[in-house]
Amino acid sequence: MADTIPVVSVIIPAYRHADFVNQAVAGVMRQTFTDYEIIVVDDCSGEETVRQYRLPPAALLIVRAENSGRASIPRNDGFRASRGRYLAFLDMDDIWTPEKLATQVAILDAHPEIGLTFCHYTKVDETLKPRINQTPPPRMAKDHLKQLLARNMIRTPSLPLIRRSALEAVGGFDDAIICAADWDLWIRLARVTAFHADAASRVLYRYSAGQQSKQLLRMRRGGIMALEKARGWAARERPDLLPTLHRRLAHLYCRYAWTQMSSREEIPAVRRSLSAAFAFDPLTWRVYLGFLRCGGYAMLRGLRKWI
Repeated sequence: MADTIPVVSVIIPAYRHADFVNQAVAGVMRQTFTDYEIIVVDDCSGEETVRQYRLPPAALLIVRAENSGRASIPRNDGFRASRGRYLAFLDMDDIWTPEKLATQVAILDAHPEIGLTFCHYTKVDETLKPRINQTPPPRMAKDHLKQLLARNMIRTPSLPLIRRSALEAVGGFDDAIICAADWDLWIRLARVTAFHADAASRVLYRYSAGQQSKQLLRMRRGGIMALEKARGWAARERPDLLPTLHRRLAHLYCRYAWTQMSSREEIPAVRRSLSAAFAFDPLTWRVYLGFLRCGGYAMLRGLRKWI
């Protein structure tokens, strides 16, 4: 039995927070579908954290010698060590409902043309209590690639189940993109395979506004990197997508500029971001509001030097 290839490989990147990792693993163990392997990739949390992991005997634990600083690298490590026909990436602070894998495996088994199926989620706080404001279920457009370029409707890597052949075709996560490597991966997968959306909530997505704000600059910069990367092939293969890409890039550059001001970055850096937004979409009101805010920001910084 030890040499039997599992249907699903569950890959969990882990860094500190052993209690979250243990809750995520327990959620996998409660799945009604049981033909899976669990691979936990610890991103150099330290021996004290690793000792606290409660993993089943058959689970594979990979401990990285150096911290990567991004989840895409441990995810790729787990992918390379995996054997399953389907891949599921579970963030350590998320929890699956018991029917998640069974539902998604049935979809991919029945539809060989589909390379990725994803479900909906319920936002919860750190105690797993549902938050007041929930996101409506996703709806797939006919052109799912265009839809993904407009916004990342796959909110967390914990939602999809991915066919191995599709993931191998695009080469896994791009380690160069720090905080939006998942969005970049969905875009690249959408170029080569069909997607399926399940409106049912099958993931508890632990959402912390404070945690998100701490890395907001990196997240928005990552989104820009993902879409700038997409421009290269879209100009050659799908020029009809360029207006959507340019509008979204203008939006992201504006939001990036506002975050730069909140983070007290230098004025020339803010102006470069706003100029990039203007170049992509000179008609968006966000650009002009951004320049107005930048002017006020410059005045405030000037006053601070004299106080």
